[in-house]
Amino acid sequence: MTPIEESNVIDLDSETQGQEELNIGEDDLSPNNTNRQRKRVQASTSSLVAHAKKRMVSKDVLADSVAKMASSFQEFIRTSTQKLDAGEVYDEITAIPDLSEDEELKACAWFIENEKQFQMLKKVPAARKKSMVLMFISQGA
Repeated sequence: MTPIEESNVIDLDSETQGQEELNIGEDDLSPNNTNRQRKRVQASTSSLVAHAKKRMVSKDVLADSVAKMASSFQEFIRTSTQKLDAGEVYDEITAIPDLSEDEELKACAWFIENEKQFQMLKKVPAARKKSMVLMFISQGA
């Protein structure tokens, strides 16, 4: 007898012989196997078209978002750099009694640069406006 090499032995009694490697479906055995391949090709081209459309849509959305951000930023810059009307400030300051000419000019210059404080000055009762103006121009000096 000759010794048997293990690599040449096939176990015919094994229940799981090659099943994990061999998966044959009904489609593989049918004569219309080429039809299935055609469907696969058609599906892949339609998915490419859908992917291209999706990419174009996302680019449009991105462009719209960037445009909105730019517009919003421009609006912010415009509103934050907008200075007060000098005539309005002058009229409000000169309406305050007992301010010297020098105090009026200092107050006008200071309130033109400080819009929030000017808005507050317009809301303050007339009796308190002079003390408020003097306080602000003494701090700014």
